[in-house]
Amino acid sequence: MNKKRIFFFMSVSCLLSIVFSFSSCTQKKSAEEAKQDSRFKIYKGVLNVDVDMGLEQILKQQEEVFDFLNDSVQSNFTYKNEKEMFEDFKNKKATLLILSRELEKSEVNDLRNLDTIYVRQLPVAYDAVALIGSNDFDDQRLDFALLQKYFDPKNSAAAYPKLVFENQHSSTVQFVLNKLGYKEKVSPNVYALQSVNEVIDYVSQNKNVIGFIPFNTISDSEDMRVKETLKRIKILSLRAKNKEGDIVRVSANQSDIAEGDYPLIRTLNTVTRSTSDDNLELLLVTFLSKAKGAKIFLKAGLIPVTIPEREIIVNESEVSGSK
Repeated sequence: MNKKRIFFFMSVSCLLSIVFSFSSCTQKKSAEEAKQDSRFKIYKGVLNVDVDMGLEQILKQQEEVFDFLNDSVQSNFTYKNEKEMFEDFKNKKATLLILSRELEKSEVNDLRNLDTIYVRQLPVAYDAVALIGSNDFDDQRLDFALLQKYFDPKNSAAAYPKLVFENQHSSTVQFVLNKLGYKEKVSPNVYALQSVNEVIDYVSQNKNVIGFIPFNTISDSEDMRVKETLKRIKILSLRAKNKEGDIVRVSANQSDIAEGDYPLIRTLNTVTRSTSDDNLELLLVTFLSKAKGAKIFLKAGLIPVTIPEREIIVNESEVSGSK
């Protein structure tokens, strides 16, 4: 075999090797792309979420960012009272609930008995019920025991403050009554209006009134609307014992919620049907509980269950002018 022939066979062999190598890479890349595509196909579709109407202020912020990051998902957030939320969940009109509390054991059993629904609960942040009053409201003596006295159905004295909630169907009413130990009757001094804004207006215009509103509606101190609101009212404080047993003054604020000293802290809790598959519901729950969602909660003045890590860069170079 002459040199030219040997060179020809070698050239063909190299060329075929390159072609097969390229084909193999192409096939491998296509397989990886197909796998990647299939992964993204999981997170396409419609997600129906029912949210406690007392959480609308903060969840609208989360909704906006989630939709921006997941534009292939059509999320429908609806803000309702708890009764409507549970009905939607049972009928599968909503597949994810965001409540302002954890489910009671009896509620979990009721869902299980309905159609063997096994629920998955995951807390994502801590909110509170804020007590508000006019700027000249004297809260120096106010504590948990005195609040209980104000709600007692036997106490209807005109000297006692009026106690005002934003809506008779709101979770705030049930949360406060449960905390104070009242299941049925309460003082005739307890009233319900139609919205948080109505409570704020009423409190700002009347001296002897205590308003009960979700803290997240006034927690973002950088929001201009909140700044204007806090000029008209004040967040009332309570005398309470801290973890060391000392009497301190606490109120609905980020620090006292983080410390756990404020007695009216409540949990933002997600509820889904328990499945073994990744789905749109878990995509949103993960978003709320991880870094991006946690930062939104933190910036808005609430406390996320998982505090996002902060990177601090320390300049190790010699300080200019130091000896």
